[in-house]
Amino acid sequence: MNTNKVYVNNKGVGREKALSEVEKMSDYLNLPRKNRLHLRLLAEEMLGMAAEIGNDFDADFWAESEGNTCRLYLDAEINKMSYEKRESLINVSTNKKNAAVTGIMGKLKEIMELYWVGYIDTASDTNGLDFLRNAGKSETVMSSAYTGEGWKLSTYRNTIEGRKDTDRYEEWDELEKSIVANIADDISVGIKGGSAEFIITKSFK
Repeated sequence: MNTNKVYVNNKGVGREKALSEVEKMSDYLNLPRKNRLHLRLLAEEMLGMAAEIGNDFDADFWAESEGNTCRLYLDAEINKMSYEKRESLINVSTNKKNAAVTGIMGKLKEIMELYWVGYIDTASDTNGLDFLRNAGKSETVMSSAYTGEGWKLSTYRNTIEGRKDTDRYEEWDELEKSIVANIADDISVGIKGGSAEFIITKSFK
């Protein structure tokens, strides 16, 4: 099943309609109460992330299901913001970094925003990655968690598990405290065609 696509923006337009489409999917799949709550929570967190993106952010939201697997999509046409404009946004912070980048969803919001403004052109492009590494105080957030398709939660989780340094404990603690990271089976952020795409995957047994 594919739900209807709903226009959403960072001012809250379309939020309730988007959540209504998620409820329709839950009805279609006949999900039990706990699973319905999990799917709605993931949708709420995704839309909440979009609401925190700076400037005028416009996107399409929809959900798809295949068997017992559901995917929530947020697709925004890339807005080629100038390098100077993006730098001016970064420089608003007194330490020339985005001090608001905290938590898994905060970091994913920043990745999505950099894709959207065209600051990172492709999944392999390193432009802007140093900024995010510094802001997130984590090498693995931006480097090791990248695949050819973009950033993936599963890759990030596996990278932390395989590390031996002491910093991994802080990152793992952050991951463990993330409701979304614990509920979702995977999260990916990347570029598809001319769009920045955010996908949350959840499978129900």
